[in-house]
Amino acid sequence: MKRGMLILSVFFFALILVGCKSNEKTFSGAGVSITLNSSFVEKEVIQAPFYLESKDHLFMALRETKTDLSTYGIADLSSYIEAVLSNASKTATVETFEEGDLLYKYAYYTSTVGDQTFGYMLIVMEGENHFYSMNFGCLEDKLEDNKDLYFKWSKTITVE
Repeated sequence: MKRGMLILSVFFFALILVGCKSNEKTFSGAGVSITLNSSFVEKEVIQAPFYLESKDHLFMALRETKTDLSTYGIADLSSYIEAVLSNASKTATVETFEEGDLLYKYAYYTSTVGDQTFGYMLIVMEGENHFYSMNFGCLEDKLEDNKDLYFKWSKTITVE
């Protein structure tokens, strides 16, 4: 009887371990790598070369060469984020995030598409040869609740 219970216990423990899959998935594209939850799927869209979407969130990224941007006087993250916001006709307060080797500038803004308003967290990072512009997005009324999640996800971003 004890042996049967031991085998049964080992069997259930093994099932528990097999059932404990990671809910995280790493995605890569356009020189960017990010770890999000596995509900995200990659899609092809015109707006960005790297676009991920889940039921409640989106992430998109693009990169621009430092050489091309230098012709417009853009040489650092501060001038780059200001140019990105200006180009999109957005005004926002720009903040800096720095933790260990991770450094980026970010800002929040909204945009209306059709009859829906979305809230975005814009992040810009600097790589070796490129500047990167990335956005997390959700419905505007959910943005405040998602800010901590977006910071968590942003800590997994690496750029070339």
